[in-house]
Amino acid sequence: MKALQPGPDLTLTEARAIMDRAIERTRRFKLAGTIVIMDLGANLVCLSRMSTSPASAWIARGKAYLTAARRVNLTETSIRWHERPFNNPNWARMVQEPVFPGEGGMLIRRDGRAIGAIATGEGIGPYDEIPGVDPGEFEHDGVRGNAEDVVIAYALGIPYTDQHTRTTDRPAREGPLRGRPGNECRDDLPHSLDVARRYADRALGLAQQQGFALGVAVVDETGLVMQMDRMDGAPPGSPDLAEARAATALVFQRPSLEVTRTTPPHRLARVNEIVHFQILDGGGGAPIVREGRIVGAVGVFGAISDVDADALARAAAAG
Repeated sequence: MKALQPGPDLTLTEARAIMDRAIERTRRFKLAGTIVIMDLGANLVCLSRMSTSPASAWIARGKAYLTAARRVNLTETSIRWHERPFNNPNWARMVQEPVFPGEGGMLIRRDGRAIGAIATGEGIGPYDEIPGVDPGEFEHDGVRGNAEDVVIAYALGIPYTDQHTRTTDRPAREGPLRGRPGNECRDDLPHSLDVARRYADRALGLAQQQGFALGVAVVDETGLVMQMDRMDGAPPGSPDLAEARAATALVFQRPSLEVTRTTPPHRLARVNEIVHFQILDGGGGAPIVREGRIVGAVGVFGAISDVDADALARAAAAG
């Protein structure tokens, strides 16, 4: 009898449910930022970036990675690192990803056992008031808190936990500058998060129908990631490789398989040295075209042939 293979501790379905709650709460605060969810191996399971700066995604990843890698809430790491800063450079050199020792990263637990980590990025801050937002929004289970910690507690369905208790010379917590012309929080770029997630969901659905376990990424019209997902059973690094496939399609303005077939390897390597995107040859990246203009790209990666990956990415991008 074939032994049953155990499933992941943190499934994509669970991660997406947590992500959906985090996005809903963030929008109720009239904020926009990035939320990242990783498994306990510090591998990405899900990432959603609203229409905010790319730094938001980088910071959220660094916070989630550090939380998962140390398997403690980020506040504890932040306190220790500020008490013993001489250890920071050595530790940071040894880890596999850049880290960000701030606050806003918490372990995801099931029945008391850690199964993953969640973190927020720039744009979802520890604000205790935001112009135009009802003060009641800052309450969670009868406790008044700050926006960032409320978002995470709400997403995880846990009691409010203040992650920003460390007393330092940091400035007072104030709301962002909202309500002024040009400072409105917006999530309506031509390639918004809601649109990006529809393309990602299309790719995930097609992969599931065909029996593939893949990493999926969607980038916007500037090549910046907006949505990443790793299906259960997909390789741990597949979302990052899917992002590279999407970036390749965006950089070259055509499917990545066409790029592979028409561009010599030495030229691709040279391009990779020049552009600030990580590009990857092979099938699995396809541009998203709207009204004759490329507004983003879909990328997929996993145990799948280049031809099948190309067909799936093209179908997802057309959906």
